[in-house]
Amino acid sequence: MSNVITRNLKYFLLSYIIFSFFELIFNREFLIGVLPLGYIGINVSRSLPFLIMFYIGAFSFGMIFILQFVVLFFSAYFSNLNKITKGLLWSILYLTILFDLVHVYLGTSYTGFELPIISSLIYSILILTASFLVITQASRVSDKLVMLMLIIPDIDAYLVLFGSWLTELSKSSSFDVINVISGELLAYLVLISGVIFIGYSIWNKVSWKYIIPGIALGLPVFIIAWFNLIPGIAMAIGFTFPYVLGMLGVRNWMPPIFFLIAVLALFSAIGLYKKNQQVSLTALALFGGALIFDTVTTTTYMLIPLIATLIGSLIKEKIKV
Repeated sequence: MSNVITRNLKYFLLSYIIFSFFELIFNREFLIGVLPLGYIGINVSRSLPFLIMFYIGAFSFGMIFILQFVVLFFSAYFSNLNKITKGLLWSILYLTILFDLVHVYLGTSYTGFELPIISSLIYSILILTASFLVITQASRVSDKLVMLMLIIPDIDAYLVLFGSWLTELSKSSSFDVINVISGELLAYLVLISGVIFIGYSIWNKVSWKYIIPGIALGLPVFIIAWFNLIPGIAMAIGFTFPYVLGMLGVRNWMPPIFFLIAVLALFSAIGLYKKNQQVSLTALALFGGALIFDTVTTTTYMLIPLIATLIGSLIKEKIKV
């Protein structure tokens, strides 16, 4: 049994990442793509290509939902993480099950579902604390630092939520400063963390056969969008990235740079897999999951930063049953 799990663990972890990218493209990207069509009266549900994309996105979201429970259980029960981290993971697993059962009871199509503010705060703090502890148990200092930089935009996104929740809870506008500052910083932090990760990958001598295709794909689109050589591309990127990644604080000049950095970071993470699987899988899981800012009512999205760190941590394990 142990050999079967150990041998197939990496394929299981990679499947989560693949489904996260499918969900990003065929669910969130799909929604932002078809919303304008719906506004002008086109019924996309009658179009077979759109219908197929919708079902792929829905299926991918369902698989992420299921696999997250498995990752949490495996990490809490089988991993070599310390007792404090495992205790937090068990708490998060129990709370996730509880919250999801409440959501199911109210109806999964009930769009007004929101966790109570106190519950949201506790749940989020547990997720961020556990994510930090998982990262600090990496073997190399450089790995810890780059994974912390990768997760900082998610931490900042949570601070946006904390500011809103505390304002609502206290009925005082004094907490708005957390919301405002975090929102203004979010897009900059995404850019900075992406650049640092690309630099880290090059420092780890990722093969140029991964970097060059990233440049070949990202640079022409950057030039076209930056100089508006094809009208509409810059606007399309400008609408897509903030929505799909859940970002605030995006300035007009940022979208072309986002695209270039995103493509380079993605290819760098793929190239890094053979050299450092933990950092590579953590990065890919974060890139596929993106941020959680505008999807706060669903535990599946709120867990993304933690699951990403656990995906990277589990790849090192020699699980024994």
